[in-house]
Amino acid sequence: MSGAREVAAYAVDNIEELVSDMLTGDYADNEVSLGVLLCGQEEIQVQLKITRNPQDFIETDYQDWNASHKKI
Repeated sequence: MSGAREVAAYAVDNIEELVSDMLTGDYADNEVSLGVLLCGQEEIQVQLKITRNPQDFIETDYQDWNASHKKI
C-alpha cells in the first residue's frame, strides 16, 4: 500500500468521532490531520474535514448520487 493510501485509511478511524464532536458542540465544521506525505523536501498534509455549511461544500458530480448520501 502506498504511503498516501496508508494515511488516507486513518479517515475511517476518525470520521464518526468528528461528526459526533461537531454535532455535540454545535460546530459548523470539524477537521483533523490524518498525516503528512513527503515528496522530496516538500511536506503535504492530508486532512479530513467535515462541514454542514453549504457555502463550504465542494462542488462534486458523484458517480452514484444515491449511494453518496447516507443518513447518520
